[in-house]
Amino acid sequence: MAAKFSTKNQFRLADKKQLSEYITGLTWLPSGGLAIVTAAGELVVWNQGRLNYLMSPGEFSLDCLDCSVDGSYLAVAGQKGEVKIWQLRDSRYELVTTIESNKAWIDSLAWHPTENILAYALNRQIKIWDARSKQEITSLDFQDSSVFNLAWHPNKHLLAASGHGGVKVWDQQNWQQAPYLLKVPGASLNCDWSSDGTYLASGNLDRTISLLQWDNPPPWLMQGFPGKVNQVTWSHLSPTPLLAAACQEGVTVWQYRQNNWHNYVLEHQNKVKAIAFSHNSALLATTGNDGNISLWQGQKLIKSLKGTSTGLACLGWQRSGQYLAAGGQNGELFIYEESTSGKGFSN
Repeated sequence: MAAKFSTKNQFRLADKKQLSEYITGLTWLPSGGLAIVTAAGELVVWNQGRLNYLMSPGEFSLDCLDCSVDGSYLAVAGQKGEVKIWQLRDSRYELVTTIESNKAWIDSLAWHPTENILAYALNRQIKIWDARSKQEITSLDFQDSSVFNLAWHPNKHLLAASGHGGVKVWDQQNWQQAPYLLKVPGASLNCDWSSDGTYLASGNLDRTISLLQWDNPPPWLMQGFPGKVNQVTWSHLSPTPLLAAACQEGVTVWQYRQNNWHNYVLEHQNKVKAIAFSHNSALLATTGNDGNISLWQGQKLIKSLKGTSTGLACLGWQRSGQYLAAGGQNGELFIYEESTSGKGFSN
């Protein structure tokens, strides 16, 4: 059963660091550390107030990263068109593989939820790479456009990819089989599976959300958004998960009850850039160009965390829900801790 967030608990700034450029992505590691990439090409691991630079600033931006489920591998990629694989050895990550490409910009990759298999998008193709053999398993052709986003099913060995025309879903047990297509009007910008794998959601360019109950079509189509839907993400609660969608200055949250989808809107002063549910509750963090972080329990704003006037770009909850990380558009890194006493880490 998921834990409930208590409004008696307080979030405080535990640490703040400064990197050299826009923070393009961050991910918490099973060891408790935090990996960060920037538009300056930095790859940094934060751990209890200390920064370990795996890659220093360079000519090319890094735009995506992900950690394997067991924490053994860390993959990063970006503008240069290379995927770099780092392996955890003696409590430190060491570079073990660089996957070369045709210099196409790579901005989406994802590790399999149970195996050390990596998917990454390369123009109109999706490459599937095995960390054990250090070989490419197969190459999937999206055909209709470049791939915008990748999402593995949590337990059915399915891989979803967003692009022009919709979301295509391949089955790992037969990569050569034609993919299932969740058609959308225009293009799918972002897709995500619910934590139990029951639903697949797509945020679309034409101001809609497509929502499919897997193996039970047809999909629902949510309309009426003021602009393109940049991000969709699910809560980790079951059996009635929440779906949050970011669009311009608002976040719409949907929940299925009484045989229908019901929603409410959370309003921001400026454009929303990132949304993230805590792993152990329905607590939702949202942020964007205003530079502050809003914490929501249902429709209630329970806390506003001060960030930076230059705007925030990304968010990430540690799996325990104790820490929340935020990356700034000017390179600021904020670590907030859920706590009732004590001091933060040393700067």
